[in-house]
Amino acid sequence: MKIVIVLDFIDLLTNGTVMTARRLADGLRARGHTVKIAAIGAEGEHDFCAKERYVPLLTEVSARNQFKFAKFDKEKVRSLFEGADLVHFICPFKFEIKCKQVADEMGIPTTAAFHVQPENISFNAHMGWLKPFNTFIYFYFRHRFYRRFNSIHCPSEFIAEQLANHKYKAQTYVISNGYDPQFAPPQSYVKNDKFEIVMVGRLSNEKNQKTLIDGIAKSKYRDKIHLTLYGHGPMQGKLKKQADKSNVAVVFSFLPKNELVQALGKADLYVHSATVEIEAIACIEAIACGLVPVIAKSNLSATKQFALDERSLYKYNDSDGLARKIDYWYEHDEERQKMRTVYAESAQKYSLEHSLDLFEKMFADEINDFNSKK
Repeated sequence: MKIVIVLDFIDLLTNGTVMTARRLADGLRARGHTVKIAAIGAEGEHDFCAKERYVPLLTEVSARNQFKFAKFDKEKVRSLFEGADLVHFICPFKFEIKCKQVADEMGIPTTAAFHVQPENISFNAHMGWLKPFNTFIYFYFRHRFYRRFNSIHCPSEFIAEQLANHKYKAQTYVISNGYDPQFAPPQSYVKNDKFEIVMVGRLSNEKNQKTLIDGIAKSKYRDKIHLTLYGHGPMQGKLKKQADKSNVAVVFSFLPKNELVQALGKADLYVHSATVEIEAIACIEAIACGLVPVIAKSNLSATKQFALDERSLYKYNDSDGLARKIDYWYEHDEERQKMRTVYAESAQKYSLEHSLDLFEKMFADEINDFNSKK
């Protein structure tokens, strides 16, 4: 197939959606498909490298949250789409809306993904508690963009249910974003000087690392625990002050993929404290490396699906409950070592290869359905 992937930007490697799009493109190419990209930072010879669009006020806010808006160029987009079998859209913003119009004019089948959870927007605007605001964003995305598609990719059953609840009519394909096979258990586990807890993700309000630091502070073994937060984001300063005040040993870092795999393989426990999450590939990657997880159980997060039992779940924002789970896994080393293997095996159903099988089916279904209506 000849596929074009459209998203606002693809050059911020600290952004989860960007990494998801890159994995999809590379995976499809490895299977023999031709893949072009329209985005800021697209580097391929036949890609469309869009310029950045300045949006007063919003550009400054989005930059702090690792997001950029692409500038539309109809002539270049038409040239890029020429000969395509299908165009797949990652985001629901102005650039994608205009590119969708071009694809429709050219008679090219299209699919869309739902990666931008409305609660991500509202939590960053400090309005996450306001349900009518989130409902409005779901409506706005549906009315402006998603109602024009017959097929929508959802990274989890959770977000597919959210779309159904908000009256999205398209057929949803539940497909994990898929983790890179490089994330795998180490040949042997090391004994750390301190009990090493890690979390991977943007340092932001909705990821709720605050509760993680509070949980460690309340642990019976606080002085024997070291925390590493892998990621960038606007909350880093506040989190550092909180950790210092609570006497929690923490390091902030960001590593390239091969080094992150090694770091996860050396850790003792993975905690995912996010209140809002469409899937959380970072959590799957940690599990695939043989880490036992402790995951926040939130009605706005899909990540709880990766927990195999209640020992790996706590109520979101409940730092006391999190401390009890941390203490349990600290005290039950033999059980934790056994569960490393069980969790690593459980990650296999979220492998990139399995996801690519399902993406190929979604794309083929859309192309066949589109052609049957001509």
